Amino acid sequence: MSRFRLLRVSAAAVTLLVGGGTAVATPAPPPTAPTVTSVEVVAPATPGHCPDDDGVTVIVDFQELSTADPLVACAPGPQETGLDALENAGFEVTGTDRWGKSFICRINGLPTPDTEDCVDTPPAHAYWSYWHAPNGGDWEYSSHGATFRTPPPGSFEGWSFALDRDFDDNPPPRLDPVRPVVVEEPTEPTPTPPTATGTPVPGHTAASDVAGALDAPPPNPHRGQAVAAGR
Repeated sequence: MSRFRLLRVSAAAVTLLVGGGTAVATPAPPPTAPTVTSVEVVAPATPGHCPDDDGVTVIVDFQELSTADPLVACAPGPQETGLDALENAGFEVTGTDRWGKSFICRINGLPTPDTEDCVDTPPAHAYWSYWHAPNGGDWEYSSHGATFRTPPPGSFEGWSFALDRDFDDNPPPRLDPVRPVVVEEPTEPTPTPPTATGTPVPGHTAASDVAGALDAPPPNPHRGQAVAAGR
């Protein structure tokens, strides 16, 4: 059998195998390494007010939802939106099924699912009202949603739950937007040790007295007897 005929037979065998439905395994390409993208690292939240203008202070007041005091936390560094500030300050945020986090429905689990299902926009008589203020200023009701507002560095963001209130009667957070002033206590000077004086301490003999006693002549042991004899 010629070489040309052998090649034709081999090609026919391959065609027969493929045409007969026999699967021919194709080697999988080697796995590719995942693409590494740069991720902006956000500093962790810190409890309490931001110490300076490098950050945004967030105050959350649960009002009638809880007996807890308003919570204060700092979102360090610049914040792109009010939602970023709220989450970067360490608060757990739940949006709605319809609008996502464009409409904040729960903060730290309140209101609970048995009173608010967060499917659509919460009712006007029970929702989280959104406030903002400069440091040392007054709370102002925000006319923009949290995803459409960029809080200035050093400012305050406030969230206060409005329950059975009218639009003109929404309660702002019960904490003033004022950053506490840190007063450094003066450092007490190190006490100076007392300087030695010439007054001898009782029970001790000064060195000069000891030296003088060594140089003085010894007393006459017979002097007292001579005086007694009248001599």
